[in-house]
Amino acid sequence: MDSELKIGESVIVPWGLAEVRGNVVEVYGRGQRVHVVIRLSPEVSGDVVDEPTTVSLPIDDVRRVGVAA
Repeated sequence: MDSELKIGESVIVPWGLAEVRGNVVEVYGRGQRVHVVIRLSPEVSGDVVDEPTTVSLPIDDVRRVGVAA
């Protein structure tokens, strides 16, 4: 994944053996250590979460919604 993700973009993140959708709320770091904070909510993530929460992942672990793996 490139480091051009913007706040508010929808992304797909790994979640156990599956994947889940979330929205970018922060991009931080530089060089090889860029991470993104993803908001997961029941409205976007389905049954994965019961209430809104955030996770931080390396940017290479996420992909934009609609982008082939």
